[in-house]
Amino acid sequence: MYIHTSLSSTLELRQLSQQRKATHTGHPMSMVRCDSIQGPLPRLRYTLQPESSDHPAASLDAREHQLSNAKDSEMEGEDRGEKAVAAMEACYQGFDPAAYLQYNYTPPRADFTRSDSIVPWKLKCLHEAFSEDGMKGEVLVDVGSGPTLYQVMSGCEHFDRVVLSDFLEVNRKELRIWLQDGKSSLDWTPYLKFVCELEGRSPSAWIEKAKRLRSVVTDVLPINIHQPCPLPSGSLPSTGADCLVSSFCLESVSPDLSSFTQALGHLSGLLRSGGHLLLIGALGESFYLGAPGLRIPVVPLDEAQVCSSLRASGFHLLQLSVYHLPPDMRVGVDDVTGVFFAKARKP
Repeated sequence: MYIHTSLSSTLELRQLSQQRKATHTGHPMSMVRCDSIQGPLPRLRYTLQPESSDHPAASLDAREHQLSNAKDSEMEGEDRGEKAVAAMEACYQGFDPAAYLQYNYTPPRADFTRSDSIVPWKLKCLHEAFSEDGMKGEVLVDVGSGPTLYQVMSGCEHFDRVVLSDFLEVNRKELRIWLQDGKSSLDWTPYLKFVCELEGRSPSAWIEKAKRLRSVVTDVLPINIHQPCPLPSGSLPSTGADCLVSSFCLESVSPDLSSFTQALGHLSGLLRSGGHLLLIGALGESFYLGAPGLRIPVVPLDEAQVCSSLRASGFHLLQLSVYHLPPDMRVGVDDVTGVFFAKARKP
């Protein structure tokens, strides 16, 4: 069962988020339509106004002093931000793709016999989004693929070219191994079969889908979402990609909400005007295990912050769906409370 709610403001969405955290006991899946959130988010404006003075020179000196202090503060803020990002990068030393896949992409989180399992829910969201009108084109980019492939299994049927990407070479290597000879730390066959069933095809069509996926993936590229140009120069057409998909990436590599929002802005630069972003991420998560004993910090997000960050980054939010984890899905490898699926468009 999905809950359809019209929202008139981001504040109402924040209140809804708080109420869900306090009282949610129903079905793990719900949907919020954000089409009715109109107008830009409020912005704070700062104007430097020197104190009045009978001496123009003194007034000018004061103004220059204020401007100098403001510039110093801005530089210090940028320096702190760069150090925070560098600290996040250091956290990923020792990341183990095989362990990560075992933690998150096996039962109970990937139980295809259960309608309330996390992975089937994500695959259904992606299938439905890629099946809608206008969700096709030349280039689909998966931002921060990690060692996973499920996020492009539906999209590969609708785009001529698929680009995978990740910051870590160990994850890019994991992807290349599957693309070259079909081997992987995880058997993706049940995933391919499930997506085929969603598409109305026989489960035996998974072999054809695997071939299709291998044929359209043209690149496995390094990416750094904290850079204004996250991908290597010349990777995409000058007009940008037709669609971006990203799963559990931005909140997992950003030191704070500000960095998360800034990274969304960088992604916008990869997308053509009118293109779509499909974003999957964690709600209420402060850490996850990237290997035995390796706790990686995560920006804890709620629905309102996701909507606000997308709007602040220039995206028009079309849909936000939310999954709440049943107790048996909380298996100790993280402290996530829910998962969101957002569909947005770049004007």
